Amino acid sequence: MKKYMLSIFVVTITTVATWANNTTPSTPTPYEMTIKMLTLKAGTLVFLELDEKLYSDEVSIGKSVRFKVRTNVMAEGKVVITTGSLAIGRVKNIKAPTYNNPAEVTIELTYVQAVDGQQVALNGTEQIVKGQFPSQGTEINAGTSITANVMNDIDIEVKNN
Repeated sequence: MKKYMLSIFVVTITTVATWANNTTPSTPTPYEMTIKMLTLKAGTLVFLELDEKLYSDEVSIGKSVRFKVRTNVMAEGKVVITTGSLAIGRVKNIKAPTYNNPAEVTIELTYVQAVDGQQVALNGTEQIVKGQFPSQGTEINAGTSITANVMNDIDIEVKNN
């Protein structure tokens, strides 16, 4: 009987010790201490500018168009999209010039790159650029501004400096 009680006691102590070791929080690694997850909210404004010059007679529907971020985008007081980050859009529609109207190029934005390398989906209003004179093509100069919004909430890893 003593041996039986002693063995139950030993098993109980071992079980409690194992459970205590498994529930004790581990010490974070230096990498874990320097990284923080921030949520970039849907609807956050992103200010962009065209990174290349486009001509209506040289582009086609579906062509990728490069943009740069004009100002840092913040979430919870930290920069999650830096100035100069790459953003990509596409040519959605082209209307050829007519006798009475200049050419039109419609551009939509698709995504921008966050500080952790993720592609953040954008929901921008389409940018329609018209030429100045009837029956002529249009050109869109580098540096032309466009605004977009973040499409969905997204978690971004940011270094804790």
